[in-house]
Amino acid sequence: MSQERGITILAKNAAVTYKGIKINLVDTPGHADFGAEVERILNMADACLLLVDAAEGPMPQTKFVLRQALKLQKKIIVCINKVDKPASRVDWVLDTTFDLFGCLGADDEACDFPVVYASGFQGVASTEGPDELEKDLTPLLDTILQETPPPKVDSTAPLQMLVSNLDYDDYVGRICIGRLISGELKVGQEVGIMYGEDGELRKGTVTKLWQFKNNDKDPTDIVKAGDICCFSGISEVMIGDTVVDTQTPLPLPPIQVEEPTVAMEFTINKSPFAGKLKESTKVTAPQLKARLEKECLTNLAIRMEPGSTTESFKVKGRGTLQLGILMENMRREGFEFMVSAPEVLLREDPETGKKLEPYEEVVIDVPNEYQGVIMEEMQKKMGVMNSMESGAVENSTVLTFEIPTRCTIGMPGRFAQRTSGSAVMSSQFSHWGEFDGSSVKIREKGSICTTATGKATFYSILNFQQRGKFFVEHAEEVYAGQVIGLHNKEIDLDVNITKEKAVSNVRAASGSFTVNLPPKVEMSIDDWLGHMDTDEVLEVTPVDCRLAKKHAVKMK
Repeated sequence: MSQERGITILAKNAAVTYKGIKINLVDTPGHADFGAEVERILNMADACLLLVDAAEGPMPQTKFVLRQALKLQKKIIVCINKVDKPASRVDWVLDTTFDLFGCLGADDEACDFPVVYASGFQGVASTEGPDELEKDLTPLLDTILQETPPPKVDSTAPLQMLVSNLDYDDYVGRICIGRLISGELKVGQEVGIMYGEDGELRKGTVTKLWQFKNNDKDPTDIVKAGDICCFSGISEVMIGDTVVDTQTPLPLPPIQVEEPTVAMEFTINKSPFAGKLKESTKVTAPQLKARLEKECLTNLAIRMEPGSTTESFKVKGRGTLQLGILMENMRREGFEFMVSAPEVLLREDPETGKKLEPYEEVVIDVPNEYQGVIMEEMQKKMGVMNSMESGAVENSTVLTFEIPTRCTIGMPGRFAQRTSGSAVMSSQFSHWGEFDGSSVKIREKGSICTTATGKATFYSILNFQQRGKFFVEHAEEVYAGQVIGLHNKEIDLDVNITKEKAVSNVRAASGSFTVNLPPKVEMSIDDWLGHMDTDEVLEVTPVDCRLAKKHAVKMK
């Protein structure tokens, strides 16, 4: 999933030994939707290596991760990567990175950060400059050893380890991952589990213990303070719990993460085609509930509560990207379910009592010829432009806007249509602002819905192709109420896409000709979430996804 999307989704651990010193490395996500991963993983680190592209410079994700690192007062090493790119502009990137530190309120010590120039593809680095790269990554490793402060641990104090992540194995059960702050951990040792100072002390025994070596887990009998390890043997444990000594329990403060901003309702598939695929192995409400509960255990940013019916569940997250990845993972596991359109969560200001809504900082890299199109679309969606500067690619511009989160839903697809796919948009949570009560259209065009169940015919698609674009093709099964296309106008259009051509004795004119239908519009889960309106539901199956009107599947 991470390779398909080109982003880090889950934190990953590795460890290398250099000059007799073990260096634990943790790769964290950069996108704000996975901020809970970043917040808890940074608690295990002594220093941070901030990777910046030598051509693109700091991205919104860079700003998010850097803000978290500065909040925790971590030592930061800046690594300007891909300096071998033809379009690299190292001096500009370094200046922009320094400005970013200043904008985030970094002190003088943090702004005096060490810089390493590198090319990860070639495996070379340098501290002198991009034109003086050495033959390997030794300069980077030397900088890490020189700049990283020694770990603040005490091997003689009672056991303390904050559980920062969880894994699962079919043979050993739940696996706890974290860093030992004090004491030591052994196989067969009885330990306690507590959540905060007021938590109940639960006891368990460590059955297996691992430490990280390169990219793998290496079994061991003992782990000492300062190291990152994982162990099994305790089933009732959650992220944020502290592993403590049973005789002298000293729990650490639990991990605090930001509240979710987007919610969707998950329910079982209620369409006429429900459960008909052999790939669909999990279709019941208890199976759906168990999977969502499991996700809540390993992902602090995901929350779940009862939905509008006994077979539905309201799932909250930090953004549509995070919820879309959850849906994609469930689909690949054999789940079949339905989801409602994304809904932005509001909160109340405790001082004024006014409603607040989440705002995002949106950065768009677009060719100059489409600059006006982007500004026009952002103005429609109540976006306020904060900055405009030249992009890394010639004849391109980088525009920065501040916009309500509810207005960003469906925006990437809209930009792709109007800029022929040339605009690159990224966003991150900015702040909570006052909600003005206005409504915003998710899309400007209506849906084409079928009024009959059956197979879509070549004849009907050909007759209606001037009315819009279709999501189905000839001979594809459809059901009444299914959204089969996008109308050219704002209103919805009901058609009978299963209608056959009438048979008659009238002969066709002499001569022959071939008619080709345009290909159907292919949509990913992310595309569907940005496209669907509030009166529609998305049917997700292991094979494909279908959009339908709520009344067609009797969903409230």
